[in-house]
Amino acid sequence: MMVAYLVMAAMIALSFFCLYRLVLKRLGALEGQERRAFDRIRRQEIAEEQEAGRLTASESTQLLQDVDHESTRLELNKKRTFYLGAPLAQRVMLVVVSAVILGSVNLYQYMGYAKEVRFTEDLQAQRLTPQKISDFLQYRSRRYGGAEDWYYEATDNVSAGRYKDAVLAFEKALEILSRDADGRVNLLVEYAQAIFYANGNQSSSKMKGVVDSILEQNPTEATTLGLKGVAEFDQKNYLGAVLAWQEAIRYNANSSERLALLSAIAKAREAGKINYQQVAPIITHQLAVKIEWDKKALHWQKNDVLLVYALAKGQKMPVAIQRVFPEDLEQPILLTNLDELMPTATLAEVDKVDLIVKLSNINDSDLTKGRIIGIKSGLVTNHKEIFVINVAL
Repeated sequence: MMVAYLVMAAMIALSFFCLYRLVLKRLGALEGQERRAFDRIRRQEIAEEQEAGRLTASESTQLLQDVDHESTRLELNKKRTFYLGAPLAQRVMLVVVSAVILGSVNLYQYMGYAKEVRFTEDLQAQRLTPQKISDFLQYRSRRYGGAEDWYYEATDNVSAGRYKDAVLAFEKALEILSRDADGRVNLLVEYAQAIFYANGNQSSSKMKGVVDSILEQNPTEATTLGLKGVAEFDQKNYLGAVLAWQEAIRYNANSSERLALLSAIAKAREAGKINYQQVAPIITHQLAVKIEWDKKALHWQKNDVLLVYALAKGQKMPVAIQRVFPEDLEQPILLTNLDELMPTATLAEVDKVDLIVKLSNINDSDLTKGRIIGIKSGLVTNHKEIFVINVAL
């Protein structure tokens, strides 16, 4: 690339040099014409002076010799320089300008600026498609080769279901990212998930190696504990699967994921004939809640967050609480004995609770100061029913 820059710079310099010399030649030609005209006029004046008798023949001859000598001296004093004729100079300039323009465009394309400009224009005009985004992310990762570039390509591949490509992109990102970099564990978690998906939602020795590496650094990483349970289940170590999944539930407050883990634990218990005396359940009491609302009257805002909590009679602090975003409201919300706000009473220690839904702004320093938009009183804890609460502003 640098050689191309130097070649184009040299061509531009050469073209200006040729133009400069052509201008000098034109100026020299004009000067020569003026000098020859002066010589003619001077010779004519000497002849007229001689005819009028004001100059003798010898004087006239001497003056003419002086004029010849002056003309010869000026010609000899002229520097011999390189000149181009006007037609040739025009052709040279045309070739140079064309080469520079084409070279500049090629360099512009090669360096990728055109792609970045088009991507920015499409983004501003809202013309981006998933394919355009994927193409641009692939260009970025190969053009710049940064860990973030490969990470974005990997997550894009995961979103598009290209899991094998995602695994390769995650590996590129991990090669570049330093061992002690912030976020490396999170990157390893997504890498392990991609390996799992790429293997048809089955565990593998490769995935297990990554899982073990993550848990060495962060033993409470919930997603990784879930994958560890999958690996144990596939190896028919049902006890290990139950223990891993129960730990995943302990450190994962997401209701839908907890429900899936509870279902998986039930299958592992059944397959391994593991009763509650062998392994006590980590969730002993729970309350499932479904929030409903009038979609014509209530529209969630991007900063909305809901606090869903159970309040026992006579207590000010919730015995169980969950923070939920509007996009998660399609699934039931699971309040359990693990979701106490303070290490006092839990859902396992009360028979009935009042269920309260409070709307807050995620940017508020204290979410508990939001508005109550739904209440249901006297609900029996550890009931199999999914309780429905209608909320309204």
